[in-house]
Amino acid sequence: MSTAGKISSIEALDNGLRVKWDDETRSFFHFIWLRDCCYCETCGDSYSSNRFFLPTDINLECRPQSVRISSRGDLEIDWMHEQHSSRYQSDWLRRYRYDREARSHRFHRPTIWNHQIIDRLPKIDFVSAEQSETSKFELYRMLRDFGFVVVTRGPGISGSVQRVAELIGELGVSAYSRVFDLTPDSAIRTLGNTTRRVPPHTDEAFRYTPPGINILGCVRPAKKGGDTILVDGYNLAHVLRSSYPEDFDLLSGAAQSFHRIHSGELDQRARQRMFALDDRGEVVGVRVHTRSAGPLDIATDLVEAYYGAYRRLCQLMMNPEHQIQFRLESGDAVLFDNHRILHARQHFTDQARFLQICTVPRESFHEQYRLLAHKLGHVDEADMILSSGMAV
Repeated sequence: MSTAGKISSIEALDNGLRVKWDDETRSFFHFIWLRDCCYCETCGDSYSSNRFFLPTDINLECRPQSVRISSRGDLEIDWMHEQHSSRYQSDWLRRYRYDREARSHRFHRPTIWNHQIIDRLPKIDFVSAEQSETSKFELYRMLRDFGFVVVTRGPGISGSVQRVAELIGELGVSAYSRVFDLTPDSAIRTLGNTTRRVPPHTDEAFRYTPPGINILGCVRPAKKGGDTILVDGYNLAHVLRSSYPEDFDLLSGAAQSFHRIHSGELDQRARQRMFALDDRGEVVGVRVHTRSAGPLDIATDLVEAYYGAYRRLCQLMMNPEHQIQFRLESGDAVLFDNHRILHARQHFTDQARFLQICTVPRESFHEQYRLLAHKLGHVDEADMILSSGMAV
């Protein structure tokens, strides 16, 4: 829905202003909202954090002395009982209208997927994304919509995963280092550094806020096996919510304990729901890690039902109908939203298999996304409300 439009007419009501736009649509703005959103030099603006006007300064019964449309098409208000005037540019006012339809369109709507997406994997060429801002923004869109994107034909050398990560933001801190080697030859003994199958999971569920966007790059693939597996956590939530609502309510309402404890070295613990919901009741974050799930600590009368729901979730995530499986060749990488996408891998025997993983905070990616969207003229997309993930 476009944010462009000019004010056609205005009508003052008891507690707000009804605006008619030149496309015949209408919006309502409360006077108190308008007074709070005055960003003049006296009140200061919130964009630069130089806001001088405090909520305690708001008169809850504020009313206009006069309202008018300026010669430039902007809304101007002189406030009653204040020697103060406010001006609102028409495009700004339309962009931030808050009627139900406008608010609904402002939130990003992810594309939920299952095994059928394997025939149309979101992919982009590394060199193209690195050299073209238009291609880079296509990468951003795919990562935004599907929760993952495959970047092909990169350098394929040790450390090059960092160049892929820097396409979307600054490197963050992962479990052991900024760039972590995944190879059976590693001295760090995690399940990822073995040849064994790894079940679907989101990384580092034992942290208060797990890593945001993970980047998994291939230096040397296994000769056979070791394929990457992805599962859309939003799809799992959708299936549970529609077919097993009681299970969904348990997993989105009761908290699971996660921990990683190495005696005398580290002690990381978090207690959080597997599905995080926002104020609209929409799923915005997924946290599943069977290998670090600690002793359940919930109300006694919920224990057996919770285990039943947890078991069903695991059955769904292990079902091939909800998985995609593909092979990363040397130079390929997959970027995925760790607050949405569960990742796994096949068993393999080749000791030379060598992948690397790093992470970019979702705030860093979302910032780069907005900056590039504005630069390329995609204002509506820049203003889109993106998922905050598990940080709700």
